[in-house]
Amino acid sequence: MADISKADCKRLADARRRKGMTQSAVAAAVGCRQSAICMLEGGQSGKLAADKVAKIAELLEVKLETVSENSVAEFKDTRRIGFCPNAECHSNVPYVSGEVLYFWPVEQQGDRCVYCGEVLEHNCPNCGASLVDGACCPACGEPKVVNTLPPETDFVRWAAERRVELAEWRQLTKK
Repeated sequence: MADISKADCKRLADARRRKGMTQSAVAAAVGCRQSAICMLEGGQSGKLAADKVAKIAELLEVKLETVSENSVAEFKDTRRIGFCPNAECHSNVPYVSGEVLYFWPVEQQGDRCVYCGEVLEHNCPNCGASLVDGACCPACGEPKVVNTLPPETDFVRWAAERRVELAEWRQLTKK
């Protein structure tokens, strides 16, 4: 398993965003699941084999042993509908069903999330089916947004607290 710093994990995520690639596209290119890329970008590098992390770094042109300056990618204005794959993003509302944590993503237009700047997914990250409203893909049944919280988290409590936080945040940002 790979063991890289959280800073390197962030650098990989930043590089992917600069290239305008989705987590699903990177996963397909290196032969893993989108959820593994999501966990890697969240700092959980031990979930992926070292050779997969090396392939990701090569694909994204990132040298893991050095630090490079971050740059901000330009946002593209298109009318494609997508959703943010980042579970921590304010665009994803958490809820629990049957002791499983799900996220109901807000559909957005364009290529970047208006809340956090993440590259939007435009298809199911698991099977590639067309985007539909809801937390799970009707074609494969898998969640569209992957839960990246530690397994010891009390999901019911966390989801309730997060929904309150999101409601307060949305009240503050209303015009």
